[in-house]
Amino acid sequence: MQARILIIDNDESVRARLVATLGDQGWEVEDAASGAEAVDLLHGGSFDVILLDLSLPDMSGVQVLGLIKEQDPLVPVVILTAYRETDTAVLAMKLNAFDYVNKPVRDDRVLRVVRKALADSARVQADQAGDILSGGGDPGVVPSRSPALREIYDIVAKISRGNASTVLIQGESGVGKDVLANLIHRTCERKDGPFLEINCAGLSEHLLESELFGHEKGAFTDAVSSKMGLLELGHSGTVFLDEIGEMSLAVQVKLLRVLEKMVFRRVGGTRDIQVDVRIIAATNRDLAEQVRLKQFREDLYYRLKVVQLYLPPLRSRPEDILPLAEYFIGLFNERFGKDFQEIAPDAKQALLEYHWPGNIRELKNLMERTVLLEEGPVLERRHLVLGGRENFQASLPATVGALLDKPLPPEGIDLEGLMRQLEGKLVKKALEASGGNQSQAARLLGLNRDKLRYRLRQYGLAADRSEA
Repeated sequence: MQARILIIDNDESVRARLVATLGDQGWEVEDAASGAEAVDLLHGGSFDVILLDLSLPDMSGVQVLGLIKEQDPLVPVVILTAYRETDTAVLAMKLNAFDYVNKPVRDDRVLRVVRKALADSARVQADQAGDILSGGGDPGVVPSRSPALREIYDIVAKISRGNASTVLIQGESGVGKDVLANLIHRTCERKDGPFLEINCAGLSEHLLESELFGHEKGAFTDAVSSKMGLLELGHSGTVFLDEIGEMSLAVQVKLLRVLEKMVFRRVGGTRDIQVDVRIIAATNRDLAEQVRLKQFREDLYYRLKVVQLYLPPLRSRPEDILPLAEYFIGLFNERFGKDFQEIAPDAKQALLEYHWPGNIRELKNLMERTVLLEEGPVLERRHLVLGGRENFQASLPATVGALLDKPLPPEGIDLEGLMRQLEGKLVKKALEASGGNQSQAARLLGLNRDKLRYRLRQYGLAADRSEA
Protein backbone atom coordinates (compact mmCIF):
# COMPACT_ATOMS: atom_id res chain seq x y z
CA MET A 1 0.00 0.00 0.00
CA GLN A 2 1.19 3.51 -0.85
CA ALA A 3 2.69 5.34 2.15
CA ARG A 4 0.93 8.53 3.28
CA ILE A 5 3.04 11.42 4.55
CA LEU A 6 1.84 14.68 6.10
CA ILE A 7 3.99 17.86 6.10
CA ILE A 8 3.03 20.57 8.61
CA ASP A 9 4.99 23.80 8.06
CA ASN A 10 3.98 27.44 7.68
CA ASP A 11 6.72 28.12 5.12
CA GLU A 12 5.23 27.56 1.66
CA SER A 13 8.62 27.11 -0.02
CA VAL A 14 9.62 24.40 2.49
CA ARG A 15 6.33 22.59 1.97
CA ALA A 16 6.61 22.78 -1.83
CA ARG A 17 10.15 21.40 -1.80
CA LEU A 18 9.27 18.55 0.56
CA VAL A 19 6.10 17.65 -1.39
CA ALA A 20 8.19 17.42 -4.58
CA THR A 21 11.08 15.50 -2.96
CA LEU A 22 8.87 12.96 -1.21
CA GLY A 23 6.33 12.73 -4.02
CA ASP A 24 9.13 11.74 -6.41
CA GLN A 25 9.58 8.60 -4.30
CA GLY A 26 6.04 7.48 -5.11
CA TRP A 27 4.62 8.40 -1.71
CA GLU A 28 1.27 10.14 -1.23
CA VAL A 29 2.06 13.53 0.32
CA GLU A 30 -0.31 16.06 1.88
CA ASP A 31 0.64 19.36 3.47
CA ALA A 32 -0.77 21.85 5.98
CA ALA A 33 0.26 25.44 6.68
CA SER A 34 -1.19 25.63 10.21
CA GLY A 35 -2.11 23.53 13.20
CA ALA A 36 -5.83 23.83 12.44
CA GLU A 37 -5.30 22.62 8.87
CA ALA A 38 -3.26 19.69 10.17
CA VAL A 39 -5.93 18.70 12.70
CA ASP A 40 -8.56 18.66 9.93
CA LEU A 41 -6.37 16.38 7.82
CA LEU A 42 -5.69 14.10 10.80
CA HIS A 43 -9.42 13.73 11.40
CA GLY A 44 -9.77 12.66 7.78
CA GLY A 45 -7.49 9.65 8.06
CA SER A 46 -4.20 8.24 9.29
CA PHE A 47 -0.65 8.90 8.06
CA ASP A 48 2.44 6.69 8.06
CA VAL A 49 4.89 9.53 8.79
CA ILE A 50 4.36 13.17 9.83
CA LEU A 51 6.91 15.98 9.37
CA LEU A 52 6.16 18.76 11.86
CA ASP A 53 7.57 22.28 12.13
CA LEU A 54 7.73 23.57 15.73
CA SER A 55 6.86 27.16 14.68
CA LEU A 56 3.27 27.42 13.45
CA PRO A 57 1.10 30.56 13.15
CA ASP A 58 -1.94 29.47 15.17
CA MET A 59 -0.65 27.02 17.78
CA SER A 60 2.68 25.65 18.92
CA GLY A 61 4.12 22.63 17.17
CA VAL A 62 4.27 21.00 20.58
CA GLN A 63 0.49 21.30 20.93
CA VAL A 64 0.03 19.77 17.49
CA LEU A 65 2.38 16.93 18.45
CA GLY A 66 0.24 16.28 21.53
CA LEU A 67 -2.90 16.10 19.39
CA ILE A 68 -1.16 13.76 16.94
CA LYS A 69 0.00 11.42 19.71
CA GLU A 70 -3.45 11.40 21.34
CA GLN A 71 -5.02 10.29 18.06
CA ASP A 72 -2.25 7.90 16.95
CA PRO A 73 0.45 7.23 19.59
CA LEU A 74 2.43 5.03 17.17
CA VAL A 75 2.82 7.32 14.15
CA PRO A 76 6.47 8.44 13.67
CA VAL A 77 6.73 12.26 13.91
CA VAL A 78 9.83 13.96 12.49
CA ILE A 79 10.55 17.45 13.88
CA LEU A 80 11.55 20.20 11.43
CA THR A 81 13.50 22.88 13.26
CA ALA A 82 16.03 25.66 12.87
CA TYR A 83 17.40 25.15 16.39
CA ARG A 84 21.00 24.20 17.06
CA GLU A 85 21.55 20.50 16.55
CA THR A 86 22.35 19.56 20.15
CA ASP A 87 19.29 21.41 21.45
CA THR A 88 17.13 19.78 18.82
CA ALA A 89 18.23 16.26 19.69
CA VAL A 90 17.32 16.77 23.35
CA LEU A 91 14.02 18.44 22.48
CA ALA A 92 13.05 15.72 20.03
CA MET A 93 13.60 13.05 22.69
CA LYS A 94 11.55 14.97 25.24
CA LEU A 95 8.69 15.36 22.78
CA ASN A 96 8.70 11.64 21.94
CA ALA A 97 9.49 12.47 18.33
CA PHE A 98 10.92 9.79 16.05
CA ASP A 99 13.77 11.98 14.78
CA TYR A 100 14.53 15.53 13.68
CA VAL A 101 15.69 17.36 10.56
CA ASN A 102 17.46 20.71 10.78
CA LYS A 103 16.61 23.60 8.51
CA PRO A 104 17.53 24.39 5.84
CA VAL A 105 16.33 20.92 4.88
CA ARG A 106 18.69 18.72 2.86
CA ASP A 107 17.00 16.25 0.52
CA ASP A 108 19.33 13.36 1.39
CA ARG A 109 18.81 13.88 5.13
CA VAL A 110 15.02 14.07 4.96
CA LEU A 111 14.78 11.05 2.65
CA ARG A 112 16.99 9.00 4.96
CA VAL A 113 14.91 9.88 8.03
CA VAL A 114 11.56 9.30 6.28
CA ARG A 115 12.67 5.90 4.95
CA LYS A 116 13.77 4.94 8.44
CA ALA A 117 10.43 6.12 9.86
CA LEU A 118 8.47 4.21 7.20
CA ALA A 119 10.44 1.05 7.98
CA ASP A 120 9.57 1.49 11.65
CA SER A 121 5.91 2.13 10.79
CA ALA A 122 5.83 -0.98 8.60
CA ARG A 123 7.31 -2.99 11.46
CA VAL A 124 4.55 -1.72 13.74
CA GLN A 125 1.87 -2.74 11.24
CA ALA A 126 3.40 -6.20 10.94
CA ASP A 127 3.65 -6.57 14.70
CA GLN A 128 0.00 -5.63 15.12
CA ALA A 129 -0.98 -8.57 12.96
CA GLY A 130 1.12 -10.88 15.13
CA ASP A 131 0.57 -12.59 18.44
CA ILE A 132 -2.06 -10.35 19.99
CA LEU A 133 -3.07 -12.88 22.61
CA SER A 134 0.22 -12.52 24.46
CA GLY A 135 0.14 -8.76 24.34
CA GLY A 136 3.73 -8.82 23.19
CA GLY A 137 3.05 -8.61 19.47
CA ASP A 138 1.58 -5.12 19.56
CA PRO A 139 3.69 -2.10 20.53
CA GLY A 140 0.62 -0.49 22.10
CA VAL A 141 0.14 -3.42 24.47
CA VAL A 142 2.62 -4.12 27.22
CA PRO A 143 3.46 -7.80 27.75
CA SER A 144 1.52 -9.69 30.40
CA ARG A 145 1.82 -13.06 32.12
CA SER A 146 -1.52 -12.59 33.89
CA PRO A 147 -4.25 -15.13 32.99
CA ALA A 148 -6.80 -12.32 33.42
CA LEU A 149 -5.04 -10.16 30.83
CA ARG A 150 -4.61 -13.05 28.42
CA GLU A 151 -8.34 -13.71 28.68
CA ILE A 152 -9.00 -10.04 27.84
CA TYR A 153 -6.71 -10.19 24.79
CA ASP A 154 -8.54 -13.32 23.70
CA ILE A 155 -11.88 -11.48 23.91
CA VAL A 156 -10.39 -8.53 22.00
CA ALA A 157 -9.28 -10.87 19.24
CA LYS A 158 -12.84 -12.23 19.00
CA ILE A 159 -14.68 -8.91 19.00
CA SER A 160 -12.22 -7.49 16.49
CA ARG A 161 -13.64 -9.84 13.88
CA GLY A 162 -16.81 -7.75 13.98
CA ASN A 163 -17.00 -3.98 13.90
CA ALA A 164 -20.22 -2.90 15.58
CA SER A 165 -20.29 -4.21 19.15
CA THR A 166 -20.29 -1.56 21.84
CA VAL A 167 -17.59 -2.17 24.46
CA LEU A 168 -17.46 -1.05 28.10
CA ILE A 169 -14.02 -1.09 29.76
CA GLN A 170 -13.90 -0.81 33.55
CA GLY A 171 -10.95 -0.56 35.90
CA GLU A 172 -9.03 1.75 38.19
CA SER A 173 -7.18 4.82 36.92
CA GLY A 174 -3.87 3.94 35.31
CA VAL A 175 -4.61 0.34 34.32
CA GLY A 176 -4.56 1.12 30.59
CA LYS A 177 -8.21 1.44 29.56
CA ASP A 178 -7.28 3.91 26.80
CA VAL A 179 -4.58 1.54 25.49
CA LEU A 180 -7.09 -1.31 25.33
CA ALA A 181 -9.63 0.88 23.51
CA ASN A 182 -6.97 1.82 20.96
CA LEU A 183 -6.03 -1.82 20.52
CA ILE A 184 -9.66 -2.79 19.81
CA HIS A 185 -9.85 -0.14 17.12
CA ARG A 186 -6.50 -0.99 15.53
CA THR A 187 -7.33 -4.69 15.22
CA CYS A 188 -10.88 -4.43 13.86
CA GLU A 189 -12.26 -3.73 10.39
CA ARG A 190 -12.54 -0.03 11.29
CA LYS A 191 -8.78 0.40 11.72
CA ASP A 192 -8.52 2.61 8.61
CA GLY A 193 -11.19 4.94 10.01
CA PRO A 194 -10.61 7.59 12.68
CA PHE A 195 -10.13 6.86 16.37
CA LEU A 196 -11.45 9.85 18.31
CA GLU A 197 -11.28 10.20 22.07
CA ILE A 198 -13.00 12.51 24.54
CA ASN A 199 -12.78 12.64 28.32
CA CYS A 200 -16.24 13.17 29.78
CA ALA A 201 -14.82 14.51 33.06
CA GLY A 202 -13.84 18.15 33.37
CA LEU A 203 -16.23 19.29 30.61
CA SER A 204 -19.49 21.04 31.36
CA GLU A 205 -22.69 19.39 30.16
CA HIS A 206 -23.14 21.90 27.31
CA LEU A 207 -19.51 21.71 26.18
CA LEU A 208 -19.53 17.90 26.20
CA GLU A 209 -22.79 17.89 24.22
CA SER A 210 -21.32 20.28 21.65
CA GLU A 211 -18.09 18.27 21.37
CA LEU A 212 -19.97 15.00 20.86
CA PHE A 213 -22.87 16.06 18.65
CA GLY A 214 -21.59 19.30 17.11
CA HIS A 215 -23.73 22.43 16.82
CA GLU A 216 -25.39 24.65 14.26
CA LYS A 217 -24.54 28.30 13.75
CA GLY A 218 -26.38 30.44 16.29
CA ALA A 219 -27.25 27.49 18.56
CA PHE A 220 -25.76 29.47 21.46
CA THR A 221 -23.87 32.72 22.02
CA ASP A 222 -20.44 31.54 20.89
CA ALA A 223 -21.69 29.39 18.00
CA VAL A 224 -20.51 31.72 15.21
CA SER A 225 -20.38 28.86 12.71
CA SER A 226 -21.58 25.28 12.37
CA LYS A 227 -19.35 22.57 13.80
CA MET A 228 -19.25 18.81 13.37
CA GLY A 229 -19.01 16.79 16.58
CA LEU A 230 -16.90 13.71 17.27
CA LEU A 231 -19.70 11.31 16.37
CA GLU A 232 -19.93 12.85 12.90
CA LEU A 233 -16.15 13.09 12.48
CA GLY A 234 -15.80 9.50 13.67
CA HIS A 235 -18.03 8.08 10.93
CA SER A 236 -16.75 4.62 9.87
CA GLY A 237 -14.36 4.66 12.85
CA THR A 238 -14.41 4.51 16.64
CA VAL A 239 -15.30 7.06 19.30
CA PHE A 240 -13.81 6.42 22.75
CA LEU A 241 -15.75 7.97 25.65
CA ASP A 242 -13.37 7.99 28.62
CA GLU A 243 -14.76 8.43 32.15
CA ILE A 244 -18.33 8.01 30.91
CA GLY A 245 -19.49 7.74 34.53
CA GLU A 246 -19.09 11.54 34.72
CA MET A 247 -21.58 12.17 31.88
CA SER A 248 -24.74 14.04 32.85
CA LEU A 249 -28.14 12.32 32.62
CA ALA A 250 -29.25 14.76 29.91
CA VAL A 251 -26.35 13.86 27.62
CA GLN A 252 -26.85 10.17 28.45
CA VAL A 253 -30.35 10.34 26.94
CA LYS A 254 -28.95 11.65 23.64
CA LEU A 255 -26.14 9.09 23.59
CA LEU A 256 -28.68 6.30 24.10
CA ARG A 257 -30.45 7.36 20.88
CA VAL A 258 -27.16 7.13 19.00
CA LEU A 259 -26.54 3.61 20.28
CA GLU A 260 -30.07 2.50 19.42
CA LYS A 261 -30.49 4.10 15.99
CA MET A 262 -27.09 5.56 15.03
CA VAL A 263 -28.90 8.87 14.56
CA PHE A 264 -28.50 12.24 16.30
CA ARG A 265 -28.99 15.95 15.82
CA ARG A 266 -26.46 18.71 16.27
CA VAL A 267 -27.12 21.16 19.10
CA GLY A 268 -29.63 23.64 17.68
CA GLY A 269 -30.23 21.43 14.64
CA THR A 270 -33.45 20.02 13.19
CA ARG A 271 -31.97 17.47 10.77
CA ASP A 272 -31.25 13.86 11.74
CA ILE A 273 -27.69 12.78 10.96
CA GLN A 274 -27.01 9.09 10.35
CA VAL A 275 -23.61 7.72 11.34
CA ASP A 276 -21.80 4.41 11.44
CA VAL A 277 -19.53 4.49 14.46
CA ARG A 278 -18.36 2.08 17.13
CA ILE A 279 -18.64 3.35 20.71
CA ILE A 280 -16.09 2.23 23.29
CA ALA A 281 -16.68 3.60 26.79
CA ALA A 282 -14.46 3.45 29.87
CA THR A 283 -14.89 4.28 33.52
CA ASN A 284 -13.18 3.81 36.86
CA ARG A 285 -16.56 3.98 38.58
CA ASP A 286 -18.95 1.15 39.47
CA LEU A 287 -21.65 1.86 36.90
CA ALA A 288 -23.98 -0.79 38.36
CA GLU A 289 -23.86 1.07 41.68
CA GLN A 290 -24.42 4.38 39.88
CA VAL A 291 -27.49 2.86 38.23
CA ARG A 292 -28.78 1.81 41.66
CA LEU A 293 -28.26 5.36 42.93
CA LYS A 294 -30.09 6.78 39.87
CA GLN A 295 -26.90 8.58 38.79
CA PHE A 296 -26.58 6.62 35.54
CA ARG A 297 -29.34 5.48 33.19
CA GLU A 298 -30.05 1.77 33.41
CA ASP A 299 -31.02 1.49 29.73
CA LEU A 300 -27.76 3.16 28.65
CA TYR A 301 -25.75 0.93 30.99
CA TYR A 302 -27.13 -2.22 29.36
CA ARG A 303 -26.60 -0.76 25.89
CA LEU A 304 -22.94 -0.03 26.70
CA LYS A 305 -22.10 -3.40 28.21
CA VAL A 306 -22.72 -5.52 25.11
CA VAL A 307 -19.11 -6.52 25.67
CA GLN A 308 -17.77 -5.75 29.14
CA LEU A 309 -14.07 -5.88 29.98
CA TYR A 310 -12.57 -5.40 33.42
CA LEU A 311 -8.88 -4.53 33.65
CA PRO A 312 -7.58 -5.69 37.05
CA PRO A 313 -5.27 -3.43 39.09
CA LEU A 314 -1.54 -4.08 38.97
CA ARG A 315 -1.41 -5.10 42.65
CA SER A 316 -3.67 -8.08 41.87
CA ARG A 317 -1.26 -9.44 39.24
CA PRO A 318 2.23 -9.30 40.75
CA GLU A 319 3.53 -11.64 38.04
CA ASP A 320 3.36 -8.66 35.66
CA ILE A 321 5.28 -6.12 37.75
CA LEU A 322 8.86 -7.11 36.88
CA PRO A 323 8.20 -7.88 33.18
CA LEU A 324 6.50 -4.50 32.87
CA ALA A 325 9.37 -2.74 34.63
CA GLU A 326 11.87 -4.38 32.28
CA TYR A 327 9.70 -3.50 29.27
CA PHE A 328 9.60 0.18 30.27
CA ILE A 329 13.32 0.24 31.05
CA GLY A 330 14.02 -0.97 27.50
CA LEU A 331 11.64 1.64 26.11
CA PHE A 332 13.28 4.53 27.96
CA ASN A 333 16.82 3.19 27.42
CA GLU A 334 16.21 3.71 23.71
CA ARG A 335 14.56 7.08 24.19
CA PHE A 336 17.16 8.59 26.51
CA GLY A 337 20.27 6.83 25.21
CA LYS A 338 20.85 4.90 28.46
CA ASP A 339 22.09 1.35 29.07
CA PHE A 340 20.23 -0.19 32.02
CA GLN A 341 20.54 -3.94 31.58
CA GLU A 342 19.17 -5.44 34.77
CA ILE A 343 17.31 -4.76 38.01
CA ALA A 344 19.14 -5.47 41.27
CA PRO A 345 17.53 -8.08 43.59
CA ASP A 346 16.68 -5.52 46.32
CA ALA A 347 15.12 -3.22 43.71
CA LYS A 348 13.03 -6.14 42.41
CA GLN A 349 11.87 -6.85 45.95
CA ALA A 350 10.88 -3.22 46.47
CA LEU A 351 8.90 -3.18 43.23
CA LEU A 352 7.08 -6.38 44.18
CA GLU A 353 6.25 -5.19 47.71
CA TYR A 354 4.89 -1.80 46.63
CA HIS A 355 1.07 -1.57 46.27
CA TRP A 356 0.96 0.58 43.07
CA PRO A 357 -2.05 2.84 43.67
CA GLY A 358 -1.39 4.45 40.26
CA ASN A 359 -1.17 1.07 38.52
CA ILE A 360 0.71 0.71 35.20
CA ARG A 361 0.79 4.48 34.66
CA GLU A 362 2.65 4.92 37.96
CA LEU A 363 5.12 2.13 37.12
CA LYS A 364 5.77 3.62 33.68
CA ASN A 365 6.32 7.10 35.14
CA LEU A 366 8.69 5.69 37.77
CA MET A 367 10.78 3.88 35.15
CA GLU A 368 10.84 6.97 32.93
CA ARG A 369 12.10 9.13 35.81
CA THR A 370 14.64 6.54 36.93
CA VAL A 371 16.13 5.88 33.49
CA LEU A 372 16.25 9.60 32.72
CA LEU A 373 17.94 10.71 35.96
CA GLU A 374 20.08 7.72 36.96
CA GLU A 375 22.98 5.82 35.37
CA GLY A 376 23.22 2.07 34.73
CA PRO A 377 23.90 -0.62 33.88
CA VAL A 378 22.17 -1.93 37.05
CA LEU A 379 18.98 -0.32 38.38
CA GLU A 380 19.51 -0.20 42.16
CA ARG A 381 17.03 0.15 45.02
CA ARG A 382 18.43 3.59 45.83
CA HIS A 383 17.38 4.75 42.34
CA LEU A 384 13.69 4.11 43.04
CA VAL A 385 11.47 6.82 44.51
CA LEU A 386 8.39 4.86 45.56
CA GLY A 387 5.25 6.22 47.20
CA GLY A 388 5.98 9.80 46.26
CA ARG A 389 2.35 10.86 46.35
CA GLU A 390 1.65 9.20 49.70
CA ASN A 391 4.78 10.77 51.21
CA PHE A 392 3.64 14.17 49.98
CA GLN A 393 0.18 13.69 51.43
CA ALA A 394 1.72 12.69 54.74
CA SER A 395 3.58 16.00 54.85
CA LEU A 396 0.73 18.36 53.94
CA PRO A 397 1.14 21.98 55.10
CA ALA A 398 1.08 22.50 58.84
CA THR A 399 -2.11 24.56 58.61
CA VAL A 400 -3.96 21.57 57.17
CA GLY A 401 -2.46 19.27 59.79
CA ALA A 402 -3.48 21.70 62.52
CA LEU A 403 -7.05 21.73 61.25
CA LEU A 404 -7.18 17.95 61.34
CA ASP A 405 -5.76 17.78 64.87
CA LYS A 406 -8.14 20.35 66.39
CA PRO A 407 -11.91 20.27 66.92
CA LEU A 408 -13.91 22.34 64.48
CA PRO A 409 -14.55 25.92 65.68
CA PRO A 410 -18.10 26.77 66.80
CA GLU A 411 -18.61 29.03 63.79
CA GLY A 412 -17.53 26.22 61.46
CA ILE A 413 -15.17 26.41 58.48
CA ASP A 414 -15.47 27.15 54.77
CA LEU A 415 -14.60 23.64 53.55
CA GLU A 416 -15.17 24.36 49.86
CA GLY A 417 -13.12 27.55 50.08
CA LEU A 418 -10.25 25.74 51.80
CA MET A 419 -10.31 22.93 49.24
CA ARG A 420 -10.33 25.40 46.34
CA GLN A 421 -7.42 27.30 47.89
CA LEU A 422 -5.39 24.12 48.40
CA GLU A 423 -6.23 22.74 44.96
CA GLY A 424 -5.39 26.02 43.24
CA LYS A 425 -2.01 26.24 44.96
CA LEU A 426 -1.16 22.63 44.11
CA VAL A 427 -2.10 23.13 40.45
CA LYS A 428 0.09 26.23 40.35
CA LYS A 429 3.00 24.36 42.00
CA ALA A 430 2.69 21.49 39.53
CA LEU A 431 2.80 23.92 36.59
CA GLU A 432 5.86 25.63 38.02
CA ALA A 433 7.59 22.31 38.70
CA SER A 434 6.95 21.15 35.13
CA GLY A 435 8.02 24.43 33.52
CA GLY A 436 4.48 24.96 32.21
CA ASN A 437 4.22 21.53 30.54
CA GLN A 438 0.58 20.56 31.04
CA SER A 439 1.13 16.83 30.45
CA GLN A 440 3.85 16.67 33.12
CA ALA A 441 1.84 18.86 35.51
CA ALA A 442 -1.18 16.58 35.11
CA ARG A 443 1.04 13.56 35.80
CA LEU A 444 2.37 15.16 39.02
CA LEU A 445 -1.20 15.68 40.23
CA GLY A 446 -2.48 12.26 39.16
CA LEU A 447 -4.88 13.86 36.66
CA ASN A 448 -5.42 13.59 32.94
CA ARG A 449 -4.89 16.68 30.79
CA ASP A 450 -8.62 17.39 30.38
CA LYS A 451 -9.08 17.51 34.15
CA LEU A 452 -6.02 19.73 34.53
CA ARG A 453 -7.23 22.13 31.83
CA TYR A 454 -10.61 22.36 33.57
CA ARG A 455 -8.82 23.42 36.76
CA LEU A 456 -6.62 25.89 34.89
CA ARG A 457 -9.77 27.62 33.66
CA GLN A 458 -11.40 27.34 37.07
CA TYR A 459 -8.52 29.04 38.88
CA GLY A 460 -7.69 31.56 36.16
CA LEU A 461 -4.25 30.10 35.48
CA ALA A 462 -2.58 30.26 32.06
CA ALA A 463 -4.34 27.54 30.07
CA ASP A 464 -2.27 28.18 26.98
CA ARG A 465 1.14 27.48 28.46
CA SER A 466 3.69 25.61 26.40
CA GLU A 467 3.50 21.85 26.20
CA ALA A 468 7.28 21.71 25.70
